[in-house]
Amino acid sequence: MGQDLADLQARFGARYPRWLLGILMIGSMAMVLASTSINVALPAIMLDFSIGRPQAQWLSTGFLAAMTAGLLLAAWAHSRFGARRTAQFGLLLFVLSSLLALVAQQAWQLIALRIVQGLCAGIVQPLAMVLIFRVFVGGGRGMALGVYGLGVMVAPTLGPTIGGYLVDHFGWGAVFWLPLPMCGLALLGGQWLLPSQRERTTPLLDVWALVLLGVGLFALLGALAEAQRFAWLTPRVWLPALLGTLAFIGFFTRSWRSAKPLLPLHLWRHAGFRNASWVALTLGMGLYGSTYLIPLYLQTVEGYSAGRAGLLLLPTGVLMGAASFVGGWLSDRQSAALLLVSGLLIFALSAAGFGWLEQGSSFAVLCFWACVGRVGLGLLLPALSTGSLDILSAQELALGAGAITFVRQLGGAFGVNLLTFFLEWRHGREGGDLAAEAVAFQQSFWLMAAVFALTVLAAWHVRSTGR
Repeated sequence: MGQDLADLQARFGARYPRWLLGILMIGSMAMVLASTSINVALPAIMLDFSIGRPQAQWLSTGFLAAMTAGLLLAAWAHSRFGARRTAQFGLLLFVLSSLLALVAQQAWQLIALRIVQGLCAGIVQPLAMVLIFRVFVGGGRGMALGVYGLGVMVAPTLGPTIGGYLVDHFGWGAVFWLPLPMCGLALLGGQWLLPSQRERTTPLLDVWALVLLGVGLFALLGALAEAQRFAWLTPRVWLPALLGTLAFIGFFTRSWRSAKPLLPLHLWRHAGFRNASWVALTLGMGLYGSTYLIPLYLQTVEGYSAGRAGLLLLPTGVLMGAASFVGGWLSDRQSAALLLVSGLLIFALSAAGFGWLEQGSSFAVLCFWACVGRVGLGLLLPALSTGSLDILSAQELALGAGAITFVRQLGGAFGVNLLTFFLEWRHGREGGDLAAEAVAFQQSFWLMAAVFALTVLAAWHVRSTGR
């Protein structure tokens, strides 16, 4: 088998870039399916395992937190073991964890397996972008990125829709075997198409930094989860909060002092990059928080089945993909700040729309407000890439892309957690009954609208240098 890209291109000829792009899309779509389809299955899982939202949200936040850590591990693994070995290990472990989830007997087992899946997704997904940039060097890179991006955006649309139908007919276990055919295709195609060249001189992994990051993420998320059930001064709340804070301090200190840090903190010396990071945090909260809240709202308040909740989300992904293409086109003609502000305000309007709605709203109205939000997110994605990277030097581009993705995933993990905390708090304060549930969801959507509106202040200062 060919070891590097040159050997593979010589072996397969002019068709190789297209075949590689197809395999990379299939692998990434499998990971995205796993991250989004779980949301329509949460009510069924909560019923089957007799757990509440504070525990059930770990199926989403645990995945996102592990994926966040995996993103920083991906570049090292790619260099040390090669793309083929890294992808195949991640995919095989993902398949194994999916199969084990089907026989899980306790909620903690299912949560642990979701964390493993998230780590695999964090390791596998970044490889696609790296290989696209390396293969499409003679032209066509923009089109390749557009096709890849469209494929990855289709997955979160199909995930809840297909997943909801399968949950209605086969139970919640269906969302775990849904990505397996794609994983099988990616494993088979990767054996022939992925390069296996590796850098044997790759420095050793900073294991301590990775451990500190993992402890910080899960301890703080755990503290917020426990705070939904117990008082803040309870040891099971403040102890993990203290541990997580100390772990994050240790991680940032180690990253600052390291010559080859997992997270390049020197990028934040740029004021524009700092402002773009605030937008990325908010984007992560909106992207993953709305994907978590809307299906839950539709099933617990509006009484939708999993399949009908997924069907409502089907048009949203189509519009998000179209808005992303338009946003990419506009990014070459308008300032990043203008597009970021527009996207943030459009999503804020969508969240406020859900906050305005009363229980019993029509399918068309609910779908309309969900679509408005996805248009805003579609405009934000390309503008954030342009605004955050255009201010960096050529040597910092790869580091900046990884760092801004890390921040966005961090916003997703903590955004879902904080929204769940707020939802539970307001549900209890409003009386704890079904009517209180509807009010709590309304207030949670208003909270998202407020966060997006406030982030406009940071977005307006993301200025392109034209580099």
